[in-house]
Amino acid sequence: MLRPLQIGAAMLAWAVYGFADQGTPQPPPPRSAPRASQPKGGGNAVPKGGVGMPGNPVERLLRMPPAERERALEKLPLPQQERIRRRLQQFDSLPQAEKDRQLLRADQLWSLPADKQNLVRQQMQVVRQLPEDRRRLLQREYRQLSRMPEDARRARLSSDAFKSRFTTAEQQALSDLSEYYPVPAK
Repeated sequence: MLRPLQIGAAMLAWAVYGFADQGTPQPPPPRSAPRASQPKGGGNAVPKGGVGMPGNPVERLLRMPPAERERALEKLPLPQQERIRRRLQQFDSLPQAEKDRQLLRADQLWSLPADKQNLVRQQMQVVRQLPEDRRRLLQREYRQLSRMPEDARRARLSSDAFKSRFTTAEQQALSDLSEYYPVPAK
């Protein structure tokens, strides 16, 4: 019972994180790992090779052979099976580099503590509910904030220009997402 729920939640997380990766990315400054995921003493929170997080049901499902994947999906309610199958078909049709990038993003989310995962999902929902023009504006700002050094990011978040440009809810979403789920350096 728990595993189908985990897979369903993982597929939902996989679907919601994509807003941040839309648009043309700006060249990022060099950075070793996302702020929230970087353990004390340095190092990356995502294992070498980019995938392999044992607690990530998305990765397990995506890496299963088709027959095994079908058996896992059959345990889910029919509407959920159909949604996940469509997403899996979309994923399977992607070039390998894009698949790897999406798996890294999923692992980045799953490497966060549960409360931070929920916070990230809530803030993504806030952004998704905005009109298209505001969403694009937040996406650009999110990419820029994600790639800034911590002190510059904090200064920008507390600047009058930033506060006058974004609503309180938008400011909080940008702050939380850029801190806990930054756009990875390419």
